[in-house]
Amino acid sequence: MSTLREAVGDATAALVCTSKPDDSCVEPLSAATAETPVLWVTYTRSPDECLEHYRAVDGGESLSVITVGDVPAETSVDADDVTVTSVSTPADLTGLGVTLSQALSTHGDAVVCFDSLTVLLQYVDTETAYEFLNAVTGHLYAADARAYFHLDPSAHDTQAVDALTSLFDVIVERQDGAWTARRRPLLHRL
Repeated sequence: MSTLREAVGDATAALVCTSKPDDSCVEPLSAATAETPVLWVTYTRSPDECLEHYRAVDGGESLSVITVGDVPAETSVDADDVTVTSVSTPADLTGLGVTLSQALSTHGDAVVCFDSLTVLLQYVDTETAYEFLNAVTGHLYAADARAYFHLDPSAHDTQAVDALTSLFDVIVERQDGAWTARRRPLLHRL
């Protein structure tokens, strides 16, 4: 499979594993229709950077950015189609979960980019991250949303990566310029 979208298919929750920082969310965002709300959770990008990527793919009507930690929550662009919310403490998964849940309830059927689990794991242990992500994936299914979670597997031990991968419908990795996918049975749809 050559594209991320093809590799992910109809999965609700995809774990995008890549050691190279790239713009993996750009391609999935390009698949969103003009009516599809886009929600970007970021530990690393400013709202302006998210908006730039969003506009590069002819983003639709609605972009919501949740900045986490030291990422500036302000945007220098006067854009009516952008909502920015901030969670000031990176380890505050309760606050992030509530903010994300509220955004999903407002923007059902959204495409979500979660950038990045690697940074999240700098602030919380694997067990705490697992519990948080388990709850978040449940909210995704309830909201009929699709999400892409980014992780650099080389930054974590195998045990941590294996624990987290069990939460996702598909794990995609870039190998030789193409995306490959490992799927698990979609238990939520049985």
